[in-house]
Amino acid sequence: MNPNPEHELFVKEVSELTGLSRQVIRKWEERYGLICPKRHANGYRVYTAQDVATLLTICRLREQGHSMKEALTLFHSQQSPTLVAKAPLSEDVLVLLEKGAKYDEAGLLLLLKQALHRYGLETFLSTIIQPLMREIGNRWASGAWDESQENITSLLIRDFLVGVRRNFELAEGAPLLLGSCLPNETHEIPLHIILLQAMMHGWQTVAAGPSPKLSSIERLVQQLKPEKLLLSATTTLPFEQNPILFEQLEALAERCPFTEFFIGGHGIFAHEIFLKPNRIRVVYSMADVLEKR
Repeated sequence: MNPNPEHELFVKEVSELTGLSRQVIRKWEERYGLICPKRHANGYRVYTAQDVATLLTICRLREQGHSMKEALTLFHSQQSPTLVAKAPLSEDVLVLLEKGAKYDEAGLLLLLKQALHRYGLETFLSTIIQPLMREIGNRWASGAWDESQENITSLLIRDFLVGVRRNFELAEGAPLLLGSCLPNETHEIPLHIILLQAMMHGWQTVAAGPSPKLSSIERLVQQLKPEKLLLSATTTLPFEQNPILFEQLEALAERCPFTEFFIGGHGIFAHEIFLKPNRIRVVYSMADVLEKR
């Protein structure tokens, strides 16, 4: 959707365009004064395309790892345009997208293997996989790709990353980091990327899989006793489906004092304003998780 600059938008449309819930949009409006929607005589708020652009800028800054305070400072100091400028897609990513669009699984798998060998794991993740997944999401959201193209390509990439994790050799006695999506969160790929980054820093990792039950997460923590647990919130859906989810996670963390609990991802950044973390740390980068305390 590309709103006309002069077209008035209701909060439902702004929510669809930004991926932020209506509650978060209004909280950001009230607490930070980011946007100042007009009100119709009937009391309904109406927003502009510029309001949408402002919210998207803040979202992108948060995704880059900035705290809300840092994002607001960068935005107001007019430094954000250079920070959030969209980098052009590399030739490697464009060719991978072409294979995905044609359902060419064999060709896609071969290119992924070649790129991994050519660049090494760290560069492969940051310059190939991450921009590739963002563009797949953009194309699906815009209608340029249909659901089958997105599903088939994403599943192949996920399976490829899982294979890399399984074949990663680590020193005996490496500390354990457990990674888990939240309940009702099915986007696994960001979690596998993060776990591979942890493995490059010497951590053994275990992935809990998509949309686990809270009881399953607790059972894994109690049995494995990892040094750290990283919860991945790629979307806001887990918090929309269960408004008390964070409180339940805090209670779980209290029952498992032997493990450090972390949570990150766009879904938690959007809801962070409502949270009161105690045992769980909200993190913006892998460095935040791996730092010594």
